[in-house]
Amino acid sequence: MLRWCSVGRSSFYYRNKTGKAGRKPSTHTNLADGSTISNTSVVIAVKFILGIEFVDYGYRKMSAGLRLEGFIINEKKVYRLMSEHGLLYNSKIGVKSENRKFVQYYTQKPEAPMQELCMDIKYVHIHGSGRNALLLTVLDVYSRKILGQLMWWRIRKEQVKWLLGQIIEKHPVKAVTLRNDNGSQFVAHLVREYLKDNNIAQEFTHVATPEENAFIEAYHSILDRAVIQRYQFESIYDAGLVMNRWKDFYNDRRIHGRLKNKTPQKTWDIYFEKTGNKMIQNKEFHTQNRLTNIELLSSF
Repeated sequence: MLRWCSVGRSSFYYRNKTGKAGRKPSTHTNLADGSTISNTSVVIAVKFILGIEFVDYGYRKMSAGLRLEGFIINEKKVYRLMSEHGLLYNSKIGVKSENRKFVQYYTQKPEAPMQELCMDIKYVHIHGSGRNALLLTVLDVYSRKILGQLMWWRIRKEQVKWLLGQIIEKHPVKAVTLRNDNGSQFVAHLVREYLKDNNIAQEFTHVATPEENAFIEAYHSILDRAVIQRYQFESIYDAGLVMNRWKDFYNDRRIHGRLKNKTPQKTWDIYFEKTGNKMIQNKEFHTQNRLTNIELLSSF
């Protein structure tokens, strides 16, 4: 019948294919030691290299640099990952919603507690599960005090808003600036509108410039050295318990060199004792509603 109609078989049986042609891109990358890591970890490594002073690598040099660090990866994949995350040389951040306010001053210089805050997410490896959990921390720059932390397998915009809400309710102050990177949780319209409604100015660091959020990066270095490298967590529950104990120790007992060998909580208290001001703290609310990381997880 096709011959009678003068129609070729290939034309008759042709069907349009949906989706992108070719194989789906890989989600993991091999290392020289035989292990495998997610592409998210590769992007973190790329950002770290780009954050080194004077480094201006494109995807070719970045590929060579990653291979020197033990990554088995080709230039095509490095290009794809850098392109997807806006890390290519001379690339610009795409803003889908209203314009973001980027960092204007290199270093935060608060004169009192609850003036300048910073937040970021740290990967914590859970050995018993063979995967990484995420730890969100909000830090007061003046005192270096941990105002709040939250751990789970994923950190979404709803959890960011919840944690910030707990902090704002406990410390209701005005003229606060919050600095963070361009993570999807922080860029989310829900979080930005919530901060705007509470008169909190949110500022974003530039791409591949972790030094612009130096205080939270320094804290993560302390956390990595004092906790993460010392423990092998069998479950996220165990990790949550350790992080709760760490928060109390860090705030109340660990002396800080930049604070003239005082603890963050002591620095916080001294300021209000000298100025005669009292930070509004609803202790009854804090006592009755204090949730551990693990108790919080059941609500998300």
